[in-house]
Amino acid sequence: MKSFSILAFLTLFLTGFAIAQTPNRCSYVPPRQADNWLFYQSAGLKFSDAGVSVNNPVNNILPVGKGSSAISDADGNLITFSDGMRVWNSTENLINFGPNLSGNLGSTQSSIIVPRPGSPQVFYIFTTDIVYPAEIGVTKGFNYSRIDMSISNNYGAVTDHNRNLLSGCTEMLTGVQHGNGTDYWVLTHGLGSNNFYAYEITDAGVDETPVQSSAGSVLSADYDLREYLGAMKISAQGDKVAFASFGTGTVELFSFDNQTGRVSGGQVLNPPITSPSHSVYYVEFSPDGTKLYVTVVNPTNGRDNHLFQYDIASGSGFVEINVAPDEADVSALQLGRDGKIYVSRVNRNFLGVIENPNRPGTACNYNETGIDLGTKKTQNGLPNFIQSFFNIPPVDYDTKCEGDATTFRILNESNIDQATWDFGDPGNTTPGTGLNPSHVFSAPGDYTVTLTETFNSQNFNTIFQVHIDALPPKSFLPPDYRYIYPGSVIPLDAGADMYSYLWQDGSINRYFEVSQEGLYTVEYEDIRCCKNSDSLQIIALDIKLPTAFTPNGDNLNEIFKAIGPTEGIEDYSLAVFDRWGMVLWETTDFAEGWDGKFKGAVLPSGVYTWNMAFNVKGNISKIGKVKYRGYVTLLR
Repeated sequence: MKSFSILAFLTLFLTGFAIAQTPNRCSYVPPRQADNWLFYQSAGLKFSDAGVSVNNPVNNILPVGKGSSAISDADGNLITFSDGMRVWNSTENLINFGPNLSGNLGSTQSSIIVPRPGSPQVFYIFTTDIVYPAEIGVTKGFNYSRIDMSISNNYGAVTDHNRNLLSGCTEMLTGVQHGNGTDYWVLTHGLGSNNFYAYEITDAGVDETPVQSSAGSVLSADYDLREYLGAMKISAQGDKVAFASFGTGTVELFSFDNQTGRVSGGQVLNPPITSPSHSVYYVEFSPDGTKLYVTVVNPTNGRDNHLFQYDIASGSGFVEINVAPDEADVSALQLGRDGKIYVSRVNRNFLGVIENPNRPGTACNYNETGIDLGTKKTQNGLPNFIQSFFNIPPVDYDTKCEGDATTFRILNESNIDQATWDFGDPGNTTPGTGLNPSHVFSAPGDYTVTLTETFNSQNFNTIFQVHIDALPPKSFLPPDYRYIYPGSVIPLDAGADMYSYLWQDGSINRYFEVSQEGLYTVEYEDIRCCKNSDSLQIIALDIKLPTAFTPNGDNLNEIFKAIGPTEGIEDYSLAVFDRWGMVLWETTDFAEGWDGKFKGAVLPSGVYTWNMAFNVKGNISKIGKVKYRGYVTLLR
């Protein structure tokens, strides 16, 4: 039995993609900006949480060509799409803007659509033109146009078009989110050079001064060599970039820094091409970035096509993925948000699907006819997207708080005979089974979880990190009760920096003013979506002194002393005075009383003055000492 290990990192993009934020901040929502695919010949797909379905355009849109692009909103609703020359809105109506865009539907990657950060209705379409022979014309190069979907009653309009960035470029075009989680990079390759050009898109728009990197091979501008032809992709994690050059017959792999936009390194990969008539055409990374897929086509013999996998992690070389001998080229590759890679077969009414692209070799489970397009067919292309839209954890978990059951969900459930889980929890070693197990972690902290998928007696491991957050602290320090003196107010504090509060009466503020006894309860949730609660019993503190006493030896009402809950007070004092203000007796002991004597001598009947003062224990109202003055009648 073979065992393979895949290291996958879960991030809270949870982060991660500002454009993917939803009101439900406590649940991970995968990016949905690439949910709608429209491509040639007038075919379409729709991705959802339930899976992928055919969603062909109603109108005969995109009948011929290679490159296309589309973008949806955070809820997966189509906004706009393009063939590099024209632009349509979600109703499949052409957006009129004057001259065509400067792309070309015959370009391998004719366009890519990028949202403007902070402006949900503004987008930029970057385009590549085809390279023409000298006797026909001059390429329009690399350009971008601005689209504002708020114009014309949300019908959309191009407000700025065909701003030239490069006079000459290859047909290679890709994009990824910036390392800051907000902005974007768009990357293309120069013509007649080994230069990469990375353009940054921020809330200020497109920075037209690119980050330029020189790496790898020079791609000739000679039309006949066709080194400009092919596709380029950035990994979903934004750390690698690769391109396939049709003319050179090679694939080149580089490092990409999504913080700076720089390309570095360079490794030439040579797929085992069997004849001079073969050449590479398209590339795509596996979801975890450990594998690179390459299509090899033979324009002179449509039956001789190849699909290869290169293991980047091991560097073990190319493995051929069997494809059916067919007169249709194995052409474009595109990762979907379901963790699968889709493969176009020219002039066929189906798409191939690499069901498990993270797995090595033929274990990736290529399905030749994975998606039936009905009456529609494919050509050489699939839509081009910002690749970070597919940076989705292979395993998602919905609860990450101490004491709660954490439920796991596998993104790609295809080809799993059995799933077993080691949660890496020494305090709770119970293993998990099935596709959606639950586990209560024994304590807050970081855990290394191993998922083992078994298929055809082979084991495939996915290792990822889970962080369990501690609950927010209790609001009230022990004891669980406080005293309140009549007429005072106690502001209860549920604690700082909570995302939400809910008191027993429905109020939602951090502080709650208490003026009477009772049980007070608050529930609260922190920014990490962890919840806790606390309660406090408020007890009325009623300290009383008698108005008269009779120290006559009958054992009834012999002593003048305070009456009340002694555990509720501190710093107590009581003093008795005569009419001239002389202290006759005093104490700081609540249990001690006055017997009507002064220095052992019996005092006569009469009215005497007293002063009492004390602090209320735990009274956070900071009202200071309670002070009272009164009179007591001594009777003989």
